[in-house]
Amino acid sequence: MSSSAARQQVLALINGSWAAQVINAAALLQIPERLADGPKTADALAREVQAHAPSLLRLMRALVTLGLCEAAGDGRFALTVAGQFLRGDVQGSVRGRAILTGDVLWKWFSDLANMVKTGERTKAVVSGADSFEALGGHTERLNAFQQVMIESSTVGVREAMKTYDFSRFKQVIDIGGGNGVVLAELLKAHPGQAGAVFELAYIEDRARTYLEAAGVSARGRFLAGSFFDAVPEGFDLYLMKFVIHDWDDDKAQTILANTRKACGQDAVLVLLEYLVPEVLDQSLKDQAIIREDLTMMSVGGKERTAGEFRELLAKAGWRLAGITSPGTTFSVIEATPS
Repeated sequence: MSSSAARQQVLALINGSWAAQVINAAALLQIPERLADGPKTADALAREVQAHAPSLLRLMRALVTLGLCEAAGDGRFALTVAGQFLRGDVQGSVRGRAILTGDVLWKWFSDLANMVKTGERTKAVVSGADSFEALGGHTERLNAFQQVMIESSTVGVREAMKTYDFSRFKQVIDIGGGNGVVLAELLKAHPGQAGAVFELAYIEDRARTYLEAAGVSARGRFLAGSFFDAVPEGFDLYLMKFVIHDWDDDKAQTILANTRKACGQDAVLVLLEYLVPEVLDQSLKDQAIIREDLTMMSVGGKERTAGEFRELLAKAGWRLAGITSPGTTFSVIEATPS
C-alpha cells in the first residue's frame, strides 16, 4: 500500500464518527419508517417528523452518500436495501443499535483514553450494575437497549440452534434474559419445552408482553430477581446470552457460582458469548469482537478467550464441556457441574 493510500485509510477510519451520528439522527427521527411506503421529498418528511426542512434536506443528502437512501427524482428520497434495516419493523433491524451507539455508547467511548490510562471510568460514565438499573428510569434509552437485545438475541439464538441441540432440554431458564427473546425463540422451536426468564423486576411487564406476543406465554413465565443474590432451582438448562461479558472476573464468578448452587448434577450451563481469538486479524469478525471488548471495558466487563472462560468456570464449580461456533461473531459454550 502506498503512503498516500495508507493515509486515506486512516482518515476514513477517523471520519467514521460522523456516519454513526447521521444514522442515529435518522433513526431517532424515524426517517426510514416514513419512507417505507415510497419516496418522499425532504419537505414532506419534515412536516411528518416536525423537523426543520432545510436541515433535514442536508441530513438526507448525508444518507445518500452513505448508501442508506438514494435520489428518486423530483427532489424525492427513497430507502436503499441497506437503509431498510434502519426500520424498526423489519426482520434483522439494527435501529436499536443505531440509537444506542449514537447516545450511550458514544459517551462511553469518549472516555476510552482515560480508561486505558487509569484502568478506571470517570464518575460521569454510568457503568456496571448501576447502568442496568439506570436504564429502568430512562424510557428512551431502555427502549433502545431492549431493541438492541431483541435484534441481537433473535439472530443469535437462531444461529445457535443450527449448531447446538437445545431440543433435549425440557425446562429452560434464561438468566438475565431481558424481554425473553431467547426463551421465546427456543419455545417456538421446541413445542415440548417450557421455561422462564429470570430478570430484574422492572423488566417484568415488557417480558410478559413479549412472551404473550410470541405465543409462548403458556409455557414461558417470568421470575424476578438478581443473579447476584440467587438463581432459581429446578431447570435442566441454565442459559445466559451476553451476560458474563458484562462483568469483571469476581462478579462473573459470583453469577456462575450462584447458578451452580441452583442446579442439579445433571443440569447443563450454556453461555452465548464472544470469544477473543488467540491470534487476531483485520477481519470484520475480529473487529466486531474487539469493539465489543472495548464496549464492555466501559461498563466494567470484558470479552474473554477460551482459556479464560475455562478458568472462570472451574473456579465457580463448572467444567468446560465444549465450544461450538455457528460461524458468526459469538460462540456456544457448554459447561457441566464439576
